[in-house]
Amino acid sequence: MDITHLQPRKAQTGDFDAIMLLMSHAQAAIRALGIDQWQDGYPEPELIASDIEKQIGWVFADGERIAGYAVLLFGREPIYDELDGAWLTSGDRYVTIHRMAIDDGYRGTGLSRKMIAFAEEQARKQGLLSVRADTHRGNLAMRGLMRKCGYALCGEVRYDVTAGDPIRVAYEKVLEKNVQCGF
Repeated sequence: MDITHLQPRKAQTGDFDAIMLLMSHAQAAIRALGIDQWQDGYPEPELIASDIEKQIGWVFADGERIAGYAVLLFGREPIYDELDGAWLTSGDRYVTIHRMAIDDGYRGTGLSRKMIAFAEEQARKQGLLSVRADTHRGNLAMRGLMRKCGYALCGEVRYDVTAGDPIRVAYEKVLEKNVQCGF
């Protein structure tokens, strides 16, 4: 599929059902890979509704069809204070990518790279130093994407999950002017 026409915008209340459907497909795709991430009900409907209300959820849409979703959290992410490792930057001048999910029909199209490049662009616009993200240590596709986009593995964080592996590998990319992930 062609992704050039996909436009990022803040998620709106009317997007809720489509985002939840996208999340259920992402959960199934992760489960099919034998990864226990997101298999305990996460992300809960209340969390997605909160993302929308706080205006931190973003969709990449083709008209009404939502092809991708991600949360961009600007500033301090408390779980990252407990990193077992070392960040490339200090302080809270970064954006965190959370809950990134791609519609099945858009897998392999470069949409993930486009979404990461968008997060980097938003961070630059706000004068931030870096972008951080974490993923399940078994999520080899996301880990490979992070490496391809120039992110460094910085260590591990532990989440309070009700089931499965609580360890997530954490990545960071220090931003340089006009250098983006694949674009």
